[in-house]
Amino acid sequence: MKKRTVIFLAGMVLSLMLILPGYAEEKRQNPVEWTVMFYLCGSNLESIHGYATGNLEEIAGVQSYLTKGGLVPDGEDGRGVSEKVNVVIQTGGCREWHANSLKMDIKTDVLQRWEYHPDGNLAQAKKGSFEQVDEVPLASMAAPETLTDFIRWSAETYPAKKYALVLWDHGMGAVGGLIVDALFDGDTMPLAELKKSLAESHVHFEAIIFDACLMGSLETAYAVREYANWMIASEEVVAGQGTAVGSWLQQLYCTPQRDGRRLGRWICEMTQVKYGGQTSEQLEDTMTWSVVDLSKIEQMAEAFDQFFEFVNDGFKNHPTYMRYVADVLNEAFKFGLGDAHMIDLARIPYHPYNIILLEEKLYNDLLDALTETVVFNTHGPGRARAGGLSFCYAAELTPEELDIYANVCPSSHYLALMDAINPRWKAPEWIYEKAEKLPEITDMPVYQIKIRKKISPKGLPEVMVMDGLANLRFVNLKISRLNPRTGNIVSLGHTSAIYTDDENASHPSFNFDYILPLWPALEGVHCAAGLVSTDYLTKQLYNIPMQIGDRVYQLRCGFEALEKPITIYGLWEGYTMDSDVFSRSVTSLSKFAGQEYTLLYPIEGSDGEVVRYEMSEPMTIYRSLEFSRTELEPGTYYMDYEVEDIFMRTLPVGRVQVNWDGKEFTVPDKTWPGEMIMSLPSK
Repeated sequence: MKKRTVIFLAGMVLSLMLILPGYAEEKRQNPVEWTVMFYLCGSNLESIHGYATGNLEEIAGVQSYLTKGGLVPDGEDGRGVSEKVNVVIQTGGCREWHANSLKMDIKTDVLQRWEYHPDGNLAQAKKGSFEQVDEVPLASMAAPETLTDFIRWSAETYPAKKYALVLWDHGMGAVGGLIVDALFDGDTMPLAELKKSLAESHVHFEAIIFDACLMGSLETAYAVREYANWMIASEEVVAGQGTAVGSWLQQLYCTPQRDGRRLGRWICEMTQVKYGGQTSEQLEDTMTWSVVDLSKIEQMAEAFDQFFEFVNDGFKNHPTYMRYVADVLNEAFKFGLGDAHMIDLARIPYHPYNIILLEEKLYNDLLDALTETVVFNTHGPGRARAGGLSFCYAAELTPEELDIYANVCPSSHYLALMDAINPRWKAPEWIYEKAEKLPEITDMPVYQIKIRKKISPKGLPEVMVMDGLANLRFVNLKISRLNPRTGNIVSLGHTSAIYTDDENASHPSFNFDYILPLWPALEGVHCAAGLVSTDYLTKQLYNIPMQIGDRVYQLRCGFEALEKPITIYGLWEGYTMDSDVFSRSVTSLSKFAGQEYTLLYPIEGSDGEVVRYEMSEPMTIYRSLEFSRTELEPGTYYMDYEVEDIFMRTLPVGRVQVNWDGKEFTVPDKTWPGEMIMSLPSK
């Protein structure tokens, strides 16, 4: 959580003073079926794209008179159905709103609360209206007390038999939490604070809907399990347009007797229909939504913990089994382009290895828990393996991130494994009240990887594995070049190596002889092609940073084999510029046809983080850009090799200078050859 400066006065007291005692008592005695609370933190999703307004426009299309009997005759009220459902909204966390067309004067210096009136007329294409019913002093929407106050106020003012809470904004997974308040320095709400907020609201929800990225996880469900019956969320990055809110809300208005499970299914199915009807194949392809029975989460968490108790025994006593288990985790689908550290939980019971390795009871417990917990899920063709619930694979988290994660992880045995494979982290002692402390991986030679740095036949640096090949997953290369004009070392991206056997076929050597000196180029200009995911040489996906106007995008592209052409999929905004969260905006390249763009080349600091960019000369976007592999210009280059082990830890080999004169490569650093045992850096 970022530093927070909350201007939070007695908002709840001020709010409740507006409620007349008699009116409130009447509502408490005659509650409606549903009160749906929309916690709408606009952030840059609204200020830049107007996505929150888009969802409000969908809500405005919801009508009250669509009853089983058809249209209400002219002259009649037609509000009978709407009296069974309340919709209330809190707006905040955004620098600029675009809802004037809805006659909503949404301010940025206060928090406002709105009630939706479905008083439209289908025959006249008249929409419903929003009425401001309350206003409280400005506070961070990411502060737990702000959410608590809104929930209490909503339940007191609009009592109902069933409550639903929609949390609308950015989501960052198990470690990052959710909500980014643009008015409070990008303040965010970790899962521990979300749990605190729900606990102090004293409201039990029929359903909690996360209209935010990467929140369909075991950790999220475990955090909210005591405060709701059902959770509806996505494992993947959520499109900016969010759920099909107008469709599922209309269903709720028409059949308010339905429960949270049915509501969740509406959200999943109707959102899939919403994106199936759009022109962006990516939105449909990468969509995932699921309905989670929170009453089964304890069962799921216990099975998860028992699985990692089995894993820990393998880690300590059966390294061969451990390598099979590592394969299971490595092959699980990774969401958020992998950077979010969220992987699919379903891969554990469904992987063939575990059918063989696990005891029958443990296997059945895992399978039963998953199938009973995820009661429904839907996904696009590109996420066919998504099982509906993810978890954080925490091996590459920093010690600070692991401290946060330990507070929301439901398994002591899992944390004990993370403690063993990350010597930089000092785990809290309470973990070992239940789990056995494991030996650190640095004290277990059986998991070590020993390499020899040498020069390939082509004159390039290469890595030979001398021992521990079974512990190796990938060898990756990051390549940079010295710009003689500016003196900066700029990144050209990274890719995966392939291996070739040495003369004795005893030790594989990993190199890039098969690629270099060719490198990806857009319209003949070399670009920074960052590898997103790879399935060895059968499929590789890349992001290429570029700027159009004052906006930074990632051009998404890939190929399925070296001999096949590179395919351009479209533009994605990657991480937002004002916060380290995934953008929910995907844009077709054709929309920018005729505009100028520049390629961006990252310049990294000493910690490997991008500190700024260099830019290419301006070029023009065409509907079809030519993507090719062309020969690198002569000059000075730098190669950073990395080894990824079976635990998905990135182990750096080191940087070496390489000179390319247009005909051959040379390595002036005579200290490059040598042997080393791979390990995590000290910091």
